[in-house]
Amino acid sequence: MTRTATATLIIVATSGAGLIAGAGHANADVEDGTYNLCIQTRYGSSVDEKCAVYRVEGSSLIGPNGTALTLVDTPTGGYAELPPVSRITLIRTADGYKAINSVLGIPAATSTFLPVGD
Repeated sequence: MTRTATATLIIVATSGAGLIAGAGHANADVEDGTYNLCIQTRYGSSVDEKCAVYRVEGSSLIGPNGTALTLVDTPTGGYAELPPVSRITLIRTADGYKAINSVLGIPAATSTFLPVGD
């Protein structure tokens, strides 16, 4: 291998390592607090809405039964896995969050996740 080829490999490898090390996303933590999760399910022309109170404490999403799920930060909000095959994804909006409930990666319901006034 020539000196030029070796130097090029070192520069490319160093540049790639820098990209990997700096490739993190902006942190958009879901703020700690109490929220109303209202799930809207459509049945033809009718809509059924069920609401429940949830809490966010650090990286925990705590449901009405007290079970804590790990909340993973994303650039737009966060998500929590609901074992075995579901996920709730929170996307920041002007007044709280839009919540997308999915099963096996397929959106099943759209919800709101809005702060409860103190």
